[in-house]
Amino acid sequence: MKRLIMVGFAIWFVATIALRIAGQRVLNPDRPWSIIALLAISALLMFRLPRFLFSRLAIPRELRAVGGIALVAPGMFLDTVSAVCFSSVFPNIRPGAAGLFGGWLLFCNVVVLVSAATTRYGTAGGAAATDQ
Repeated sequence: MKRLIMVGFAIWFVATIALRIAGQRVLNPDRPWSIIALLAISALLMFRLPRFLFSRLAIPRELRAVGGIALVAPGMFLDTVSAVCFSSVFPNIRPGAAGLFGGWLLFCNVVVLVSAATTRYGTAGGAAATDQ
């Protein structure tokens, strides 16, 4: 699980930097089709992400729900600060997009967790993967 926590932190870090650079293009609450596209693309990517990582890191089936928690926990913890200090952390994004940002974070995290909890393929088990 340690590796999943580190991967979760790395994903949060890269995503935060990307939003600092181009977030104003991604988070625009005045464009409904843009929001629909953001959520649709995010759903697909967030559904596939844990399954890919579990396969790559040989996470046993019985640990995948916990693995999903390990994967999203760093971002959920750190994005609490990002959401509370939205205008300071993301000065390039309009303050009116803070609600969209928060909703998008919740959406992405729940899709990862559902995907992790419902995955059925890959490594059937093994004690060697418990310290990951």
